[in-house]
Parts: sequence; structure tokens; C-alpha cells
Amino acid sequence: MPKRFRNYGAWFVTFLTFLVTGQALAQSAPQAAKATRHFLMWKATSPTNTVYLVGSIHVGDSSMYPLPQTVESAFATSKVLAVEINIKNIDQSKMVKLMMESGMYGGDDSLFKHLSKETADALDAFCSKNGLPKMVVEKMKPWAAALTVVAFSFQQAGEDPLLGIDMHFLNEVKEPQRIDELETADFQMSLFASASEQEQQELLASSLKNVEKAKEMIRKMQQSYLAGDADALLKLVHEEESTPKSLMKKMVDDRNVTMTAKVESYLKGKESCFVVVGAAHIIGDKGIVKLLQDKGYRVEQVGME
Repeated sequence: MPKRFRNYGAWFVTFLTFLVTGQALAQSAPQAAKATRHFLMWKATSPTNTVYLVGSIHVGDSSMYPLPQTVESAFATSKVLAVEINIKNIDQSKMVKLMMESGMYGGDDSLFKHLSKETADALDAFCSKNGLPKMVVEKMKPWAAALTVVAFSFQQAGEDPLLGIDMHFLNEVKEPQRIDELETADFQMSLFASASEQEQQELLASSLKNVEKAKEMIRKMQQSYLAGDADALLKLVHEEESTPKSLMKKMVDDRNVTMTAKVESYLKGKESCFVVVGAAHIIGDKGIVKLLQDKGYRVEQVGME
């Protein structure tokens, strides 16, 4: 792995979010971010507890901050911060080891032996255009190559996972607040490693395709995200979505069910909780908000001050 990817855990979360939605929901226009101070945040209530649900973007820039005071106040009064995975607590060496074991070809096998001519040409062109040596990706399996393409492209574009919404709140946690993980990095990686050969091929092809229009997708989605307009954002997601449907189900829909079960356990408890997960997991007919409402919980989007 190149030195530029030493913060592998943070980039892994970024990669996951980008691929399962077909885009990143990232920030690249400081003027719009400063002009609008809205947020994708919902309040779920039960007879015993309150849980805030925040749709996250996993990369960003300094123009996103400060966040709306309504959001910060909700976090400050919560006893638990629940995130997909605790990026700050990832064992980087373990992640690299897992990547070597599940994301690399052994022996004489190599990536380009498994790719269609179209995808191979696109990857070759990407490497040449961005100064990425082919030797970096040639032993990777397609899903791992897709990770590298996306991470490299985002870093080249100046997007920073250390300025993502998840990391912001992880940095703000103060005792006696605690951090809960809804998943593990191992689990997330296993989803990609278990993908079929065809799913991996499509995943790499779509990531290469999306990279070429990433900035355009980001600009189109930015206003909807900052305005807290879930309907407009969901429409844009579906318009650009290109990840294989079978993989999307495992990456988004199935995970939404297990995340919702965890959120429901908080609602049945008494510790106020602030949940931060990728925006794609919260919105839509199969998102966490809708799943909780179907279970009879009151869930309302919170207006900003």
C-alpha cells in the first residue's frame, strides 16, 4: 500500500460510503457550505429514551464547520455516541494484514488477468493520468483495486476523512460519554471480500466510471445535503447509483436492518444516544428512519436554528 494511504482505516470508511451509493456526499464548495447551515438529523423517541440520528458524510473540509448549534447541543446532551466503526480505534497493521489475506492475489495470478479489456484499459488510463504505478494495483483483487482508485482520487481532490462528520464527533467525545460501534472494520471488509467475481468486476468498473464525474456528483448533491433535503438527496443518489444491485443489498439494505435493531435497543434503554452513520443508511424507504417508523416509533427530522 502506498505511503499516501497510511491512514487506511479512515479511507476504508470513505471508500465504503462512496461505493454503496455511487458517490461520496462530500464537500467541495466552501461558499455553499458557509451560506447554509442545515443538517440531516432526526429525533427518535420512545417512552424511556431519545435517540438522535445523523446522516454523515465521511470526508470533508474546514468549510463544513462549525456545525449548527442544534446539532452540537443534541450531541452534548447525549451519553452515547454510536458510529459505524470507531475510525480512531482501528488497528492499522491488522487492516493491512486483512487486506493482504483477502484482497490480494497469490502466486502468478494478477488483477489484469481477471479484467475485461474495457475495464483494464480504464484502469490503465487512470493509473497513467494520476501517476499511480500499475505495480500498486496489479496484485489486488478487483474490490481492493476499487478501494485504491477511490481513495487515491479523493485524496487527489483534497478531500479529507479526518474532517468527516464521524471524526468530528469522535474527537468531541468527553467523559462520561462513551463510544459504541454498530459494526466492525473486519465485518465491513468481509462484505467486499465475499463478493462474487462478477460483483467485484462491476464494482471496479463502476468506481472507475464514477471517478471521472465525482466532482460533478459532489456539486449536485452538496446543496441537498446542506439543506437537509432528504428527498432531493435520495433522488440524486438513485439517479447516479451504479453499484451492482446484489452488492447494494448487502452493503445498504441488509445493514440498515441490523443498524435499526441496534438503534431500537437504545430506544428501549435509558441512555440518550447520538447515532452517526452514512446518510445513505438513514434516508429512503429502506432506511433507518422508515424502519423505525414502521416499528411504531416517533421519528421526526429536526429543524435547525
